[in-house]
Amino acid sequence: MPPVRVAIIQTGSGPDSPLERVFQVDSFLRELPADVSLVILPELWSVPHADEELPENARFSPSILERLSDAAYRMFCAIYCGSLPWVEHGLLFNRSFFLSEEGRVISRYDQTHLLPSVEADSLFQAGKAASPFLWKGTVLGNAIGRDILFPEFIRTLALAGSRILLHCASWPENSIPQWRAILQARSVENQVFTVACNRWGHSMGIAPDGTVLAEAGEGPGTLIFEMDPTAAERVRKKFPLLEGRRRDLYSLLSSMS
Repeated sequence: MPPVRVAIIQTGSGPDSPLERVFQVDSFLRELPADVSLVILPELWSVPHADEELPENARFSPSILERLSDAAYRMFCAIYCGSLPWVEHGLLFNRSFFLSEEGRVISRYDQTHLLPSVEADSLFQAGKAASPFLWKGTVLGNAIGRDILFPEFIRTLALAGSRILLHCASWPENSIPQWRAILQARSVENQVFTVACNRWGHSMGIAPDGTVLAEAGEGPGTLIFEMDPTAAERVRKKFPLLEGRRRDLYSLLSSMS
């Protein structure tokens, strides 16, 4: 894969209605340079709050996805749609979609790691599996919100061949130091690029060696940077970290409750 020009869109608190939020994102998309080939949006950007109104707001999600599909086709640009509240068979999921340059859905993923003690998480059903996928000859993995706190999950994506991790979040503004540290750790320990979009600010792109390639400020806006996916292979050849894994020791992890 040649170098990729990435645009991360932070939406901030945004307007109250899903329709106005779509207009906000659409305006950001129309202002992007023509050479951007990948756009990433935040977690649950289409709703003002993760609350009991999510099932009602989820009825707008299919039309929002269709609108983003049209935008991807119009711009000939892949779009990682962040996450949208999505109802299927009467159950609510925190679901992400990846759209190709032709506007086709080539991957979908439901957040797998939820904390029942957290009110917003208790509204969702947990996903059943990771969902790495192929784009332009490179394997990408995706994660939503608190998924990033579970290193064994991100390692699973890396072992499945992922060289780029896409992460959408609504990370608290008072925990940005932890956000930065966790993202850098996931990149370093798995030797992957991490492209992380946080609705509230400090979205960033991180190289496989942990170098922060770009970091946004606070509030709504767009962060644009370039990454070379082949750099992940160079880092792994220079320091073959994953060769040191001790599979014989890790079976205990899967047996523990």
